[in-house]
Amino acid sequence: MDIRDDQNNVFNITLAKCTGIYQMLDSQTIRFRGLNVYHIVMIIIMLFIWVIAVILNISVVYYWTNIMPLSMDYFWKGIYSLYLCYPTWAIVHYSDDIWNCLSITCYGFTSHSLQGRHILDRWRERSVLLTTTLTVVYLTSAIIYFVSSLALSNDIIPVKNRDGSVSNYLHNVLNLYLFVSDDTYNAHYNMFYLFEAMIIVSAVIAFFVFDFLLLTFCLAIRCQGQMVCTAFESIGHTSLGDNLSLVDCGDEKNKLPNEHDLIYDELKTIILDHQAVMKKNYSFLTIFKQVLLLQIVVFSMSIIILLFCFILSFSDDNRFKSSRILTLKIFCAIPLNLFKLFTLCYLFGNLNEQKDSIIFALYSSNWTEMDMKFKKLILLTMKMNNTNHKMLKFTRTKIVNLEMFFKTMRDSYSILSFNVFKFPPCKINIGKISAGPGLAVYHLYKTLCIIEHVTKSPSEVKEWLCVLFNQCLFTYFTYTKYSISTYHGAQKSIHNLNLMSGLSGKSAN
Repeated sequence: MDIRDDQNNVFNITLAKCTGIYQMLDSQTIRFRGLNVYHIVMIIIMLFIWVIAVILNISVVYYWTNIMPLSMDYFWKGIYSLYLCYPTWAIVHYSDDIWNCLSITCYGFTSHSLQGRHILDRWRERSVLLTTTLTVVYLTSAIIYFVSSLALSNDIIPVKNRDGSVSNYLHNVLNLYLFVSDDTYNAHYNMFYLFEAMIIVSAVIAFFVFDFLLLTFCLAIRCQGQMVCTAFESIGHTSLGDNLSLVDCGDEKNKLPNEHDLIYDELKTIILDHQAVMKKNYSFLTIFKQVLLLQIVVFSMSIIILLFCFILSFSDDNRFKSSRILTLKIFCAIPLNLFKLFTLCYLFGNLNEQKDSIIFALYSSNWTEMDMKFKKLILLTMKMNNTNHKMLKFTRTKIVNLEMFFKTMRDSYSILSFNVFKFPPCKINIGKISAGPGLAVYHLYKTLCIIEHVTKSPSEVKEWLCVLFNQCLFTYFTYTKYSISTYHGAQKSIHNLNLMSGLSGKSAN
């Protein structure tokens, strides 16, 4: 198997070389002081994104009491920026392991590559098409975003400062206004435009590299899994000697004396291929599991925050008023996050179906005509597939698939409804607070009351923190062993505590 063979590989090597992904993983790439030069570039990008994440989170703290939509916009971008540092580090750190895993993309990975050449060619065409489409989408999206930001550069975005004054900034790519006045920002608009465009380019590179590898691995694992399924299905139906069907060979007495032994050896060879595919799947999940699970959490939280901010932008409350451009950006980011979350759940849901496909392929073999030794090996193979087939899971019961996507959307509606609509005031009763999550909510409320009393901060700060905590609470209960009913129990505790009613200056008894 040669990973560098472009024509006999599911991996789109030509595009990978053009984008630098291939050189990033290849151990033979030119080095500087013992380090891969492409690793150095990715480390610089990672550090740059981390600095931007810090700036964004500082901006959240600075603007949260004056301009809630802008603060929330900074918040979800800050979450994204912090998250992007993790997959970038993982790719650089595990580059050798990723390169070894790429052997699954080779045509010769299984022993039946010659018989299933048409299957490999079909999956290679899919890989080339989808990875090329992914590249075009990222490139065109970045260009459209830059051009639209430049076209709207004459629009003014009023920003209320902490001292009560209002600054009028020109619209830009990211609208980072923290460290400069509006006069300085507007006077040097082109310089700030280039700086913020560099941030977007860095984020696009980090996202693209990870998505490219993720898509390649999912397609390759599915491809080799189909090769194994096809091989299992053909066992016993095709003669090893003359390519004729065993059914058409006449009575069992006319078969070759060692026909069953040859078929038994073929079954063992296919089982070894199956084990090799499962081993690569396990290595892939070992490298990327934590990154993928964190990505799902980040996407889910971003969707909730963006929907919450978009809906409240139509409110009459001055705290949630925002410019039409900011509202439009928030609206456009919602389907982007939905699509990425859907794609991730779809890819791994498709991989999970491979387990059932293997069982069906084994059952489709001509096992009824074989001896007891063959049948026992078929049964053991089924048990091995059920036991060792690894799937991306949050817990033992929460599997990443399309069902999780739709469940997340349904629960997002619940959390969104809870955040938008405020509850009427009610007196806090500690006796009504349930144990576990409810008690944790109560202690959080007490902490917020102390913070408000010490800092003399307005009640909007506490309200904003409560909304944020509720989103985190939703994410925690959705992706852990707790059921959504437990989350609703915590919601009742929040209702009893009246966290959303703005009880400024009051403390809990």
